[in-house]
Amino acid sequence: MTASIRHILVPTNFGAASANAIAYGATIARSAGARLHLVHVLEQPFSRSGPYQFHLPDTPARRERRYQEALAELRRLASFVYGVEVSVEVRDGTVIESTTKAALDYGANLIVVGTYPHGALKYYITGSIVDRLLQLAPCPVLAVGGNHAIARYRQKRLVA
Repeated sequence: MTASIRHILVPTNFGAASANAIAYGATIARSAGARLHLVHVLEQPFSRSGPYQFHLPDTPARRERRYQEALAELRRLASFVYGVEVSVEVRDGTVIESTTKAALDYGANLIVVGTYPHGALKYYITGSIVDRLLQLAPCPVLAVGGNHAIARYRQKRLVA
């Protein structure tokens, strides 16, 4: 049996590690002649980030604005991908469930996801998105780290 990659799913939260995942996904898609699917999940409840983080009530107007902003950003990211057919979609729900469902809907042969560093307490409480995807995804998952590992290594070398 030969594995062939025809559809690659890249869930993105628009962060640096997601940008790396899109770049890897696009490179693999180009070499395999596959299609790239970029997906962003609007999680509920919506919260305002920053030093005064709080949950905002979900109104139809706020939901539509968030949807349109995410769709515009996905289209902007897709415009940087060349030599590959790209689709974009914004979904509602949780990241794990929506990503798994998107992989099934697109017939994905590979999910490429960015990884982010987080503290031990957060990992203990929420677990890792990558770990959960590895358990639930209907296809292989490629985890792409951001530049945070390189920065930590360089910082340690400067201190030592």
